[in-house]
Amino acid sequence: MKTRHSGFTLIEIMIVVAIIGVLAAIAIPNLNNAINKARTEACAANRHSIDGAKMQWALDHKKDLSEVPTDADLFGASSYLEHKPDCPAGGAYELRAVEEKCRCSVVKHLP
Repeated sequence: MKTRHSGFTLIEIMIVVAIIGVLAAIAIPNLNNAINKARTEACAANRHSIDGAKMQWALDHKKDLSEVPTDADLFGASSYLEHKPDCPAGGAYELRAVEEKCRCSVVKHLP
């Protein structure tokens, strides 16, 4: 009498590995796109917060819209924003005049 051993054949294992490889090839680029999109949207939200703080600073101190606030004017424990936000992609924010939008040094984040 023959005994049958249960288990997977080499072909079955190779097929499963190939399917996993195809799924990974599809998922990884989409994951990178999602990460980049989230970074861009978070940067836009940070810039929007900075622009709001600049406008509030100008109103509170009766400043002209062409004036440029300093970091000390906007950021700190008792200021408009507790700390200067960081760009999620590692860029730096340029405050600019109150009437102008804050800019990020990451080119992809420019409006």
